[in-house]
Amino acid sequence: MIAAVRNWFTSLSRREQWLVAIAGGLTAWIVVIFGIVLPALSAIDATKLELDEAVQRRGRIEATVESISNQKPSSQTSNTDIDLIVTQSAAEQGFDLIKSAGGNTGQVSFRIDQARAPALLAWLSGLEAQGIDVRTMALRGGASGSLTVDAQLQRVAP
Repeated sequence: MIAAVRNWFTSLSRREQWLVAIAGGLTAWIVVIFGIVLPALSAIDATKLELDEAVQRRGRIEATVESISNQKPSSQTSNTDIDLIVTQSAAEQGFDLIKSAGGNTGQVSFRIDQARAPALLAWLSGLEAQGIDVRTMALRGGASGSLTVDAQLQRVAP
């Protein structure tokens, strides 16, 4: 096949050979520009955007952690108020708690069907600042990155 193309090319006049060579060069140039360079530049731009989003997301997470770290523990309440504190703070954060019946004094058990990990961890950190620790917790991944949480919290002695 290469021999046939070579014979065809040599049978052309000098002007036709120049025109075919220029057409081949232009075709190669277009393939390089639109097939290699532009897709590579597009991929680089997309990666830069993803990096910017990741840096902003990290900054928001660090700011949230910093604000939670700087919170002073609120006044200590009795062990019977843990249920009220957990319920109110969960409602403030937008979590729907499904509480388990029965539990020891100073403890509360609950389930959250859909929670985002950053919001959940920020909420639990806020509760730790109030003297409420996680005794047990089970996390299961759900649809679209949400978590199902089964947890038991207890008040720690001051």
